[in-house]
Amino acid sequence: MAAPRRRTTRAVALLAGSTIALVALLPISGASADTAADQREVKRKRAEVAAQIDTLKASDAQLDSALADIQANVKATQAAMADAQAQVDAATARAEQAEREAAETQARIDSLRSEVVDAAVSAYIDPQGDKALDVFREESANDAASKQALIDATSGAKLDVVDEYKSARQQLDDQRAAAEKARAEAATRRDSLAEKKSGYDAALAQQQTLANQVSARLNDRLAESQSLAAIDSQLSSRIASEQAALAARLSASRNTGGSGGGSGGGSGGGSGSVPVITRPGLTTVGGITVASSIAGNLSSLLSAASAAGFNLGGSGYRDSSSQIQLRREHCGTSDYAIYQMPPEQCTPATAIPGRSKHEQGLAVDFTIGGRTLSSGDAAYRWMVANAPSYGWTPLAGEPWHWSVGGG
Repeated sequence: MAAPRRRTTRAVALLAGSTIALVALLPISGASADTAADQREVKRKRAEVAAQIDTLKASDAQLDSALADIQANVKATQAAMADAQAQVDAATARAEQAEREAAETQARIDSLRSEVVDAAVSAYIDPQGDKALDVFREESANDAASKQALIDATSGAKLDVVDEYKSARQQLDDQRAAAEKARAEAATRRDSLAEKKSGYDAALAQQQTLANQVSARLNDRLAESQSLAAIDSQLSSRIASEQAALAARLSASRNTGGSGGGSGGGSGGGSGSVPVITRPGLTTVGGITVASSIAGNLSSLLSAASAAGFNLGGSGYRDSSSQIQLRREHCGTSDYAIYQMPPEQCTPATAIPGRSKHEQGLAVDFTIGGRTLSSGDAAYRWMVANAPSYGWTPLAGEPWHWSVGGG
């Protein structure tokens, strides 16, 4: 009875192994998978809307929300890609395991085949039926019983080898089928992984585009804060404080999303050529120094405003040297840190030298009665109605800041 028990044990083991493999291949429940996909789709659509935001006109709160939505989409696509990769790895591992088991079974079959051949040859040369007849010729009943027991044992052993060979053949077929199925699944999963990676790459690109736009807007606002320091320190501090919060969000989105943006500080921090910051030809009109190229625009504007009863003052050109020094203190001493590193990566966030309209002499922060022009002033309403006629454009959200050529 030992041989049948062994066969039963092997059958149970095979059944258990097949059950485990089947469970491993079962997909996540439809409801859960659909819910996750729906959530990703919602985040993707919200990110699409966020990517369309006008960074020049949006408020800091709106920009912060847009960055958060795009960051959420990056995280979701990254998680989906990681899950798809795990499924590819799992299917590949199952295929490799089934192939290893098939190789082991094949080796066992090769060994069993020799035993089956030997049994067949033995049965042909020395048939057990002839030996069974010899039992009846035995003089002693005990001798006959012993001989019959030996014949039965020999025949049973040969039958066991044949049964085991047949079982191994079936097991090999099952293992090869499992390996083939797992390989096919791995290929399907790779297609899904490619799709998920494409979605992740698109999300990163979307994040990078918005981050660059917000960084440029941040740079302008920080430069404006610095230019206001001499004429309205309170407003300058408020702008700097508001931009610090936006800079923190922007920096976090870059770090979490994995998008680029540069790094570096201190003496080492990155590489980059030193840009040439050309000092423009300057002209002072009504106490306001600007690039000579727009001096006529400023003169015409101030004259028209005065005729309308508004004596405008203000601050125009600002030298870049002070901004370069601030970047050394806040960002690092390498050329990259001073001239190229995104402003949000400095502590505190600091505008890049040479990019401000004030440093180019093309912008003026206007004052009226010794204070910064505000949206509630009659002079501001006059500016909105008349300044564009002289080539001046306001900066959204900053009623005091006007420039020639925009920005």
